Amino acid sequence: MATALAAAAADVDGVLGLKNVRPGTVQQRYVFYGWDGDPTPLGDLSSRLKPGAELCAVVPASSLGAFVRLMRFPYLNHVLVRSDSMSSLTITALKLFTGDIFGIEKYLPPDVEVHLTRLRDYGGRSRAIDSVLAFAEAAGVRRQIRSAIGQVCEELLMNALYDAPVDDGGNAVFAEVDPHTRLDQQSPRPVSIRYATTAQHFAVAVRDRFGTLEKAHILNYLEKCLKSPNQIDRKTYGAGLGLYLIANNAAQFIVNLAPGMASEVVCTFDRKAAKVPLKILSCFVHPGLAAHPAGPLVDASVPRGPAGQPATDDGREPEGGGAPSGGGAT
Repeated sequence: MATALAAAAADVDGVLGLKNVRPGTVQQRYVFYGWDGDPTPLGDLSSRLKPGAELCAVVPASSLGAFVRLMRFPYLNHVLVRSDSMSSLTITALKLFTGDIFGIEKYLPPDVEVHLTRLRDYGGRSRAIDSVLAFAEAAGVRRQIRSAIGQVCEELLMNALYDAPVDDGGNAVFAEVDPHTRLDQQSPRPVSIRYATTAQHFAVAVRDRFGTLEKAHILNYLEKCLKSPNQIDRKTYGAGLGLYLIANNAAQFIVNLAPGMASEVVCTFDRKAAKVPLKILSCFVHPGLAAHPAGPLVDASVPRGPAGQPATDDGREPEGGGAPSGGGAT
């Protein structure tokens, strides 16, 4: 872990056992916690972090249920399964330290070409998925993995087109629109999908221009699908099974948020294995928009205010980046 953080140019205050952490509030802004056994002390650690802290847990192995339980801890917004290279930890740390959170490119080598499609309606969604799958097939991605990619793209695009849009009062645009009727309507703002492949991985990212996705929303639906026999929420707006399908098909599930401006979901797939368990569940919030007393991500029970100005439609991230000040990493 220390090596991975050093690769992110971190000023590491120390590598400590929990028994060596001083009593009282932990002053560091970023805390990375790894263990080989019982994670029980993590709850005590998270309760001692100062407001605005970020906690990242590195686990030896995990299940989707364990991911959700861990991310219920205060300030814990990133859970990573330990790997030999730890490159994912370096990427996570860089995003936290710099505040530059958007972009699929961060999960790809620098020379990999990224393809981009923009769309605003159901017809555009269908053409975009066809383009992604044709690209994957031409690149030699196996059919079973292409099927998982297609399913994830479908869920992400439907969420971005019909769940994300809100009006100036923060009300869901398509909340009361029949699912069949809304397929003939355009999203008020464009949706973008980016995709690329390497020898090891296939990556896809979908971004909307509203920023209404929330950490609590994701965890609540994942937990519901894990525990409830009634996995599908059959109300017109906000069926949660899609998030569960994404988490079960992707190797990495990363959410980047600029509340009121943009939401981006990045998913990667392992090209070498037909089915791999989730390795990363991570939620980032743009640092200039993360002032919330309970942590950096908005709780779903808090009513949404008016949507802010949309992010630019040329692929640029929202302005105002840069890491928040205060504290080092430990």
